[in-house]
Amino acid sequence: MEPTRVEVEYCEGWDAAAHTAFRPLKEQTARERHSAGRPYAALLSIDAEPRALVQVDTGAGYVGVFSFDLAGRRSLKFSYRDLGDHLMLRELKAWRHVDDDEPEFGADLRITFRFWPDEPVRATLDDTRRGQFTSYVKLPEPLHRIPVPEFGQWPVDAWLLGAFEPLEFVTAPDPETEAGGPFWTPWSAPEGARPTALEALFVPGVRIRNGQGDVFEVREPRAVGRLRLETGRIVAADPVTVELQGEQAAAPYTVTLTPGEYAVETARLRSTGRETDVIAAARVRVSDEAVATWELALRPRQDERLLGASEFFGFVVDSGTAAFMDASAVSALAAYQDAEDAEAAEATIPGDGVAELLTFPSGKGDGSYPVWIGRDAAGQVVCLVADMRLLGRGVEVEGPSAITPARQVPGVAQLEEREVEGVEAFTSQRILEFFNDTADAQAEFWARRMGR
Repeated sequence: MEPTRVEVEYCEGWDAAAHTAFRPLKEQTARERHSAGRPYAALLSIDAEPRALVQVDTGAGYVGVFSFDLAGRRSLKFSYRDLGDHLMLRELKAWRHVDDDEPEFGADLRITFRFWPDEPVRATLDDTRRGQFTSYVKLPEPLHRIPVPEFGQWPVDAWLLGAFEPLEFVTAPDPETEAGGPFWTPWSAPEGARPTALEALFVPGVRIRNGQGDVFEVREPRAVGRLRLETGRIVAADPVTVELQGEQAAAPYTVTLTPGEYAVETARLRSTGRETDVIAAARVRVSDEAVATWELALRPRQDERLLGASEFFGFVVDSGTAAFMDASAVSALAAYQDAEDAEAAEATIPGDGVAELLTFPSGKGDGSYPVWIGRDAAGQVVCLVADMRLLGRGVEVEGPSAITPARQVPGVAQLEEREVEGVEAFTSQRILEFFNDTADAQAEFWARRMGR
């Protein structure tokens, strides 16, 4: 049987308006980017019709694959993360279009499967007419783990491309010249949450403008007290709902401090035209050195490589109050939980203002909040900051030029060493059969529950 010829065109990405590859690249350019950890894309076509778009950013540990429907729209996406010895499918998303006139990514029904190691798959159906339905299903076999591909190899097969085996991949002729100059990047690897203006939140008088045009003035930090760390192992949590026994209470952050006492203070902001302050962050101050790097505080088994766009590992607040505490602060936590309200609980703090648990308001209230660890240029811990994430995106600091944004680095991970089983060559048929069967069953159950 004659092989199906698949043409490979390297490029920056996909131009949906022009229905073509955006800024074609020479194969050698793409190869160099692959080795250097820089992003590039590959458009796979059969008979001049796009069948798949592969996005690769080895520096970010990301491989994404879109497949096209008969109308030339990207309608299915595989998002993989590089975990070193294998790629793990983190998300599988489909847009189910009813007719050819629906725009790309504009389908009424969107289905998303989210994968975590050794956990059930989270299946979410988003219907613009009926709402959202989420459930958890067990993956019958480890279809979400595949080998890490070399350059020129991708998680695609004939089933995904809508073609017959065998496949013959042929590189398209290089463009005579590659486009130069700046351009709007058509895609980027999913990136977890980033620290936002943390260096400025504790500098009185600084003005901060967010993406919505709101202007905030940084007020004088408010002292909460001094945190006594008997063990040096620190926990951030909701003191009302955290368990005295269990994973939340028993899992302090992987970064430890020297046992001792540390000042805790809150950052206060006041927006233009308002007469009250909001709590934007809380800080455990270790030293007065400038912060050179920020890293996300992690608990054991938390793997930053699995975070999606703007995601983070944080602590959950259900009572509107958060706390920093020593891992051994069971008695102080019990006293807080027995108190009738926050004011009564604060009375349990000794007169010298030193305690193994210190509470503070959690920004706008309930939610999930990250903790960032600041280090100086020598790598020593300067502070831990619980970020209430009040500012949003597009933040600009209108303050002294001495405030220099610190760069973000990976957090300190403590992952279990275990042998990964079930790493097999990519096969779209089995995983898409599981995906479609599960999605159809979910949709049928949802329709019955809605009485339709």
